[in-house]
Amino acid sequence: MAGKETFTRERVRLTQAHVKQAQGLIARDALQGTGVEFADTVCQGLVLRVRRRSGKFILKSRTGSTTLGDMDTLPVAAARVAATKVRAELLKGTPKRLIDVELNAFGYVFEKGHNLEAALDVAFTEAHPDDPVEMSDEDRRRYGPWFWSDLVELHLAAKMPKLKPRWAVQFERHLRRSLTPDIRFRPVSGVTVDHLIELRNDIMRERTPSAAADTIEAVKGALDWAWSLHAPTAGLAEVQHPWWRERLKVDWASTPRERTPTLEELARTLVLADTHKALGGTGKQTAPGMLAALWAVVLTAQRAGALTGTLRATTRPWPERPGWEIWTWTKSEMKGGKPHAIPVPPEALAEIRRHRVDPASPFLFPSRVPGKPVTAVGLTQLFDRMRGKAKAGKAGGVTLRPEDDLFAAHGIEPWTPHDVRRTLGAFLDVERLGGAASAILAHKPPSAKGDPGQERELAQAITLKHYVHSQRLDLKAEGMAAWVTAVLEAVDQERARLGA
Repeated sequence: MAGKETFTRERVRLTQAHVKQAQGLIARDALQGTGVEFADTVCQGLVLRVRRRSGKFILKSRTGSTTLGDMDTLPVAAARVAATKVRAELLKGTPKRLIDVELNAFGYVFEKGHNLEAALDVAFTEAHPDDPVEMSDEDRRRYGPWFWSDLVELHLAAKMPKLKPRWAVQFERHLRRSLTPDIRFRPVSGVTVDHLIELRNDIMRERTPSAAADTIEAVKGALDWAWSLHAPTAGLAEVQHPWWRERLKVDWASTPRERTPTLEELARTLVLADTHKALGGTGKQTAPGMLAALWAVVLTAQRAGALTGTLRATTRPWPERPGWEIWTWTKSEMKGGKPHAIPVPPEALAEIRRHRVDPASPFLFPSRVPGKPVTAVGLTQLFDRMRGKAKAGKAGGVTLRPEDDLFAAHGIEPWTPHDVRRTLGAFLDVERLGGAASAILAHKPPSAKGDPGQERELAQAITLKHYVHSQRLDLKAEGMAAWVTAVLEAVDQERARLGA
């Protein structure tokens, strides 16, 4: 069954010899498939699960599994004790977050070189009738000191409303990666450079250096916010200097892209996307809204973030040019912070509308989720599928792509939606329409200053007279007509060549 992990499984009486065997398998990169599980015959549900890069003790139960600790930290005897304690807590209905706190404390004692007796003095202690009632999340966040999970939630609540929706989603994902079992329920004051470097290294191993860089920058921003604005309640009042700024780095830098795909590559990609709608694995076809958005990206060269969210209400016919439409975006939707409009020729509209999308949607490019548009991230994922990239599935499974890499098979160098902008600019420069290219791409502000009602006119179409001039629509139309004609000629040639 696709998406399900499969481990080689052995039932044994777990000993430290099995831990050494697992460490040797990892060191030699000798594991086959997903990995191996050693199920303990002494303690019910205890399993040593070994993957290619790490081994962990877990407790399996009817309701799921709980990670007890790393095999390099916990001795087998301690893992059995932890499994027994966790099973008892689960039967009592103890919340999993509280169990994780106990497991973090339990493992921390072994990290520091202490024994099982010391660990049990710290973790899984029985409550005394005179012990104070545990502070609620609300009270802890109000009065402190915060857990790391409190810092994450409170920083997101403060930060997210200030971000553009697309970046807000990415930022939240970056910061939430820090909510690992080892850090999540630690006091913020107890999170050290060791913890954060381990977090960084884990993300680099399991994901990419860029993902690690994004998470570390989000973590540093959250710590800056807590230290400068909420130090007493965050538990950072005694911190004299933001050590994370100097001691927490990622040895990675983004490489500027200079890819300029050819017209033939763009056209070939469009034809292949139309031809190969079901890209292996699940058999699910690419949504019509996604295909329409891909065509619109190539035919208009607009930034994918703004384009994919285009509302029907912000498009309208252009009476002076029958069959043409004017698509508009407000300043809040545009990267440059200025309202923008482009004229779209009827030939481009016809190709985009071949893909039958939900006419009741408020968006030009609706996704399968009712009331939502497709996204720029969705376009990137479409390209990944076309390039044969396997997709991570549930429970560690993988969805394969039997079609393999359609780009490589058809001589297409990988490109991104943003790269189309370079191709349009280069093409219109050759056609001596460089001014039109700059206007279409919103690289330069309008030559005439708009009045305070300009954005309202763009969004609500009270009149076209004002911004036909201020948005240089006639100049843009000349460039759009030349570009769309060239793209569609290339598409016709590719359809004939590929027999599509």
